Parts: sequence; structure tokens; C-alpha cells
Amino acid sequence: MDETTKAIIKYSAVIISLPWVIPFMRALFRDLAQAFEEDGGFLGDPPTEDELREIRERKAGEPDPLVNEVLAHLRERKGGSNRDDR
Repeated sequence: MDETTKAIIKYSAVIISLPWVIPFMRALFRDLAQAFEEDGGFLGDPPTEDELREIRERKAGEPDPLVNEVLAHLRERKGGSNRDDR
């Protein structure tokens, strides 16, 4: 294959993958922006005390994104005991 064909294949692969990559990048950016919000965002100034209180109140009402209940669900379904009970 010559260089032109390789370039066409590469750019086609990038264009075809955009419907999957763009939502992932958008979700990643939103997650990072929310994580840095208490510090003023990516490039912003630190928030005032009132803004910081509002941010923390809003975050307190949201569910924790790091909770994973898959193992607890499987343990209950199997009827197994907790590993700490031994």
C-alpha cells in the first residue's frame, strides 16, 4: 500500500470512531470539571466562601459516583457470608 492509501484508512478510522469517542471525552471532561470545581475549575480563581458552600451543598445531594454494588449483590444472591465475619 502506498502512503496515500494508508492515510485514507487512518483518517477513515478516526472519523468512524468519533461517535464513540466524543461522548466518552464529553463525560470525562464533565467529570474532571466537577472534580476541580471546589478549587476553581481548570483555569479559574478559587470560589468565594458562599460559592464554595453552594458547591458542597450540591455535591452532598448527589450520589457518590464511586460506589459499586455488584459484589454485594452477588454475595446476597449466593447466600454467602461476609469475609470479615470469619
